[in-house]
Amino acid sequence: MTEEIRTYTVNTDGSLSIKGEDGKTAKYVKESDLGAVKSQLKDKEGEVIKLQTDLAGATTKYDTAHQDVLKERAAKELLEKDAQEAGTFKTKVAELETQLAGLKTSSGETATKLTERLRTQLMAQYKITEDKLKDKALADLETMESTLQLTGVATVPANYDGKSGGGGNGADDLKGKSPLALATMGYSEKK
Repeated sequence: MTEEIRTYTVNTDGSLSIKGEDGKTAKYVKESDLGAVKSQLKDKEGEVIKLQTDLAGATTKYDTAHQDVLKERAAKELLEKDAQEAGTFKTKVAELETQLAGLKTSSGETATKLTERLRTQLMAQYKITEDKLKDKALADLETMESTLQLTGVATVPANYDGKSGGGGNGADDLKGKSPLALATMGYSEKK
């Protein structure tokens, strides 16, 4: 076995540095110094453990804060989306309000026309004076018409020829007369 000569260096702290065959240097220290290094290493390990614990706590806080930020972003996006939809709904509501105003105007005009038509019909059909009907609303006029129909009030027959009767020989003039008298009246009228 051949022993090779290795080069070593004595350091100022009393340790030896030996250069191996592979070119790497190994350092050997005194046993008394090794105990001090071990105690320092234990202190450093405690510091490392404390730092790792602090890092884990900080990571947890970071993750929690990051989740809160993500939630806030999602809430903001939802709010912005809702705000855009609200603008659309606001436009739609404005359109519907315009349509409703038009329908109310149209409905009012139609109700007025219907009221006047019913008033005219009641005046013509049941011979009710205009003074009695002028302040009545549509619902009142409809109630009147319904009441008149239910009570069986006879309507005045329509006068389509524009004449005011048959020369004084109306239906009341014919009541209670014998058939001979009626025939005589029929032949005596001028045609």
